[in-house]
Amino acid sequence: HCHFLPPALIELLEAEGPRHSIHITEKDGKRFASFAGRQTQPIPGGMLDLEERLGWMDQRGIDLQIVSAWMDFSSYVLDPDDGLWLASSLNELTLEAITPHADRFAAMAAVPMQEPKLAAEELRRAVRELGMVGVEIGTSIGNDELDDESLTPFWTEAEALDVAVLVHPFSSRGLGADRLQRYSLANSVSNPAEETVAASYLVLGGVLERHPRLRVCLTHGGGFLPYQIGRQDRSFVATPHLAATNVSRAPSSFLPRFLYDTIVHSPEALRFLVDRVGHDRVVVGSDYPFPMGDPDPLATIDAAGFDAPVRRGIVFENAAREWPAALTDHSS
Repeated sequence: HCHFLPPALIELLEAEGPRHSIHITEKDGKRFASFAGRQTQPIPGGMLDLEERLGWMDQRGIDLQIVSAWMDFSSYVLDPDDGLWLASSLNELTLEAITPHADRFAAMAAVPMQEPKLAAEELRRAVRELGMVGVEIGTSIGNDELDDESLTPFWTEAEALDVAVLVHPFSSRGLGADRLQRYSLANSVSNPAEETVAASYLVLGGVLERHPRLRVCLTHGGGFLPYQIGRQDRSFVATPHLAATNVSRAPSSFLPRFLYDTIVHSPEALRFLVDRVGHDRVVVGSDYPFPMGDPDPLATIDAAGFDAPVRRGIVFENAAREWPAALTDHSS
């Protein structure tokens, strides 16, 4: 996974954002966005610059990125109509920005998950009319977890369209954020914890069982899920009245239902992930342009020492299978 915002979106928000409860401000040379009064972190410069990004990709042997928006711009705090305006604007302007480099970029959609029916409609439009190849959502939707019944229209549409759903934490308000302000723990601990919680609700809440063709990709190597799934299996057996109310089989049996990116920052952890979930379930991630991303994703994969067929699967074949529309020009 990696992140991109089209510069034209910032210009649009400066001009028309206030009528949709969105404001762009600047302080000490840094720009911020505010959604319904909730301010983001500074907008990273690399988020907006495709030429800089292409240079970074070329230096690291990356042919193509499937970009997704910065989660801080998902803005589930907005009224549904404003959220739809933002998501549709973001989708259209993203496609406009990357089209001159169509051989190097494809894009995932943003959708207003605060109103799942609108999210389903925008996802359908983004895929069928705009040609987007997936969708990115948060690890929670406001105060609702991903197994909330209200989200059914979105899951049903994603399953029907056969597009992968990338689940990504919010950078500024993750699990335990009030306790994790020091030592960068809000990122290094809270982000993978958020991913773990989201995946657990998808499993134990029965979402994956009710939607057997739904495809979900977890960022940050799936958080702690692959490494602590045995604890959930134990809970499934030891306290079935709590853990087994919505699913018919052990949580670990659902591990192969997810895709996992490679951002675990450790060759040992990456080898474990591949062994645990299967080499065909792992795809390359970079988290570009953030400092906590992987600065050289292919070098990380090479350091794990996989044999050639496994490496080729991780760096190309798995993504080609899951996002075929994005990779038709990269079959070599």
